Amino acid sequence: MARKTNRREFVQVAGLAASGLMATARPLAAAVPEPQARPAPRTMGARFRALLNGPEPLVCPGAYDVLTARLIEIHGFKSMFIGSSAVNQALLALPDQAVVTVSEIINYDSIIASNVDIPVLADVDDFGATPLNVYRFAKQAERGGIGCVAFDDRMPLNRATAYSVPGVFPKARMIDNIHAAADARTDMVLIARCLAPTPNNSYTEMLDRAAAYAEAGADAVWIGLPTAQDYVRAADMIKKPLMAVIGGGNVPATAAAMKAARIAVGQSASMVNIALGAIDKALVELKATGRMAEAQKGALSRETAARVEHVEELNARARKYNLPIASASER
Repeated sequence: MARKTNRREFVQVAGLAASGLMATARPLAAAVPEPQARPAPRTMGARFRALLNGPEPLVCPGAYDVLTARLIEIHGFKSMFIGSSAVNQALLALPDQAVVTVSEIINYDSIIASNVDIPVLADVDDFGATPLNVYRFAKQAERGGIGCVAFDDRMPLNRATAYSVPGVFPKARMIDNIHAAADARTDMVLIARCLAPTPNNSYTEMLDRAAAYAEAGADAVWIGLPTAQDYVRAADMIKKPLMAVIGGGNVPATAAAMKAARIAVGQSASMVNIALGAIDKALVELKATGRMAEAQKGALSRETAARVEHVEELNARARKYNLPIASASER
């Protein structure tokens, strides 16, 4: 007659059996390859740096909101410029006399940066004017996804009076500001803007400052010079990439003209007044005729508007989450 198995013996036998199954399964588990770690995506700072050091000059059209930024991206430009003037105009409809704060500039630019897939070059005025503020705002700008910042050596009163009252920071103070920004950033590119007139109204002094800013750690230097040949001479002296305003009479916004002038990064003029001019004509026509038939001839096409507003992407997301597809560009 078979002996009855008590509870303790049953548990012991079951434990041994489970241990055997686990031991048998181990070689199979070991055969499964470990998941490969995905490479970290390049930051916007790293992407801008690659463009800055690339073989072709970088043309950065001026954006003033997310729509214009998206349009710049659609046209195939690799980066864009957001001037502090655009933030003054967008938030307060005031000229560029530093009425908005550096925090407001960074917050505004970060919204644009988060809605495009090309790096933003942001003009952040004096970046807070003192090294402690510069350090704080450099951290804030990089966290906001801004790939490159340009900050200058103008004193607040000079900025507030639109150059009427002369004044730039002492060279040593601007160098400390550059050191603070360099300490704070990880990948974000730093462009030091050296603005004439210097205290002695001297281009020689301005170029001396520019060379010192480059040596202090600026990745590039933004200067304003009268001719293309002046930029060539400056490039030999400064030995870092140069940034300049392009698209005017001196330097056209073309790769050939920029290469000839040794300009690595070019900022085109703001689009704000061009857009406002079109709206102004539409309003004049509306008031006179009750319609905007002529003005609408220059309107963005439906196809381009859909690309700017990411309609296809939004509709795909709606399908995924079982929502009706109702998205269309605003017309």
